[in-house]
Amino acid sequence: MLNKSNIPLGCVVYSESIHGIEAEWIFKRKDTIERGKGIGIRLTEVNKKRRYEGEFEITYSDTDGNTSPKLYLIISFESGYYTLTWSNNEKITDIGIGIERDNKLLVSYTKAI
Repeated sequence: MLNKSNIPLGCVVYSESIHGIEAEWIFKRKDTIERGKGIGIRLTEVNKKRRYEGEFEITYSDTDGNTSPKLYLIISFESGYYTLTWSNNEKITDIGIGIERDNKLLVSYTKAI
C-alpha cells in the first residue's frame, strides 16, 4: 500500500504582476504543511497569447518570513497544459504541471528526483 504521507507534494497559484508573476503556495512533506508567497521577475518577453509562458527569477517566502534562494523558473506551454521547472545553480529542484483558469496559473509540483 502506498504511504501517501511520504510523498512531497505542493500546489501553487500564480497571478500576473506588473514585473512578472506572484505566487501563493502550499507544500506537504511528511506530516508538515508549509505555505507562503512568492514574487517572480520576468526575464523574457511576454507571450501575448500565453502570458504565463517564459522564464522568471523567483523568490518564495513562508509565513514565518524565511525566504528561498533565488530560483530560475521556466514555464513552457505544451498541448493544452503548462510544464514548470525550477532550478538553483543550474540544478533542477522541482517539477510541475499546470493549467490556466480565470487568469491564474494553477500548478501541482513535487521535488525533482
